[in-house]
Amino acid sequence: MHVHIATYSLTFAVMALLLALAAMPFDRRIGVATAALFALYLGLDDLDTALPTAVAAADLLGGRWNWSGKVYSLLLAAVVIWIFRLRPDAVGLTFRQRNLRASMIALVLLVALGAALGFAFDPDTPSFETLAFQATMPALAEELAYRGVAPALLLGLIGRKAPPGQVPWAVVVVTAVMFSLWHGLGYGRDGFSFEPVSASFTLVGGLAYGWMRFNSGSLLFPLLAHALGNLVFQLTAFV
Repeated sequence: MHVHIATYSLTFAVMALLLALAAMPFDRRIGVATAALFALYLGLDDLDTALPTAVAAADLLGGRWNWSGKVYSLLLAAVVIWIFRLRPDAVGLTFRQRNLRASMIALVLLVALGAALGFAFDPDTPSFETLAFQATMPALAEELAYRGVAPALLLGLIGRKAPPGQVPWAVVVVTAVMFSLWHGLGYGRDGFSFEPVSASFTLVGGLAYGWMRFNSGSLLFPLLAHALGNLVFQLTAFV
């Protein structure tokens, strides 16, 4: 199991590197070094998130859901922010908002999409732990990683560099595709597997969250959209 997780994380990092290099002609801020940092970070984020599922001693928080893995993801993001001196606004850690109306409209639409998916897929009745987890940890850890730290590294916002004032679409697309693959790809004893439905919905979400993050200048609305969408999906089981 340990080998499977390491193999997947390494493969995931290689895919991230190749995709980032392919995006270089579309955004001159992307370079070989920033692409390598981006890929390394996503590979490590996948590895430490999956660690508690493979090593029982690493599952410090326990529970049905992977609380420990999400906490490790948040800690990794904090360490990377500190090491590379990423400004708070470079990773979206600010309450200041641009284009507030557009963000609010997108938030409503994405939460409505979460409800529609819930009615379509009819989830099992959730426990209190499921509701607590889905309303907090995926949004916190994944938005900080995929809409905060990873784009900042890919754009080279190291050493207190300011974030862009416009949406860097090449970076948004690259991170959205990797976010989609992270949810859709799997690896086990029988090799790689792929879930196109999960990958498709998370690709749409990744593009929307990425646009919201840079259009607003903050992670606040992507985080809210992600958390509320997950929560509403689960709550449709009670309807």
